[in-house]
Amino acid sequence: MRIAGALAVAGLAFAMVACGGDGSAAAASGDTGTADPTPSPSSSTGTTIACAPDGAQSFDATCSVERVEVEGKILLTVFHPDGGFRRFEQLPDGSGLAAVAGADAVTQTLSGDILEVSLAGNRYRFPATTR
Repeated sequence: MRIAGALAVAGLAFAMVACGGDGSAAAASGDTGTADPTPSPSSSTGTTIACAPDGAQSFDATCSVERVEVEGKILLTVFHPDGGFRRFEQLPDGSGLAAVAGADAVTQTLSGDILEVSLAGNRYRFPATTR
């Protein structure tokens, strides 16, 4: 039985190597194998905005934002200091932002060059350019 067990383990190890190894390549690339992994902020890109997450009364410049273009859509991911995040899509006509996922209503107020967005007890202040 020991030889059969050793052959089974050796066969499994060979299959892992042939299929890409121990997963370290996927882990190094950030690929978790899921369709929509939980994002994490990149240290090389993004900006900081004022936010009041989780019902906070005052704003603080502690949220980071990453902007990416996916299939012609501009997506913003806002990262909270506690690791939470929200995704928004910049509306094509430039009139504001829409939540990417969820059924929570988004409210927006433009005041000068600041777009304040509220969603599910979270508030964000994005720099805005008016036309």
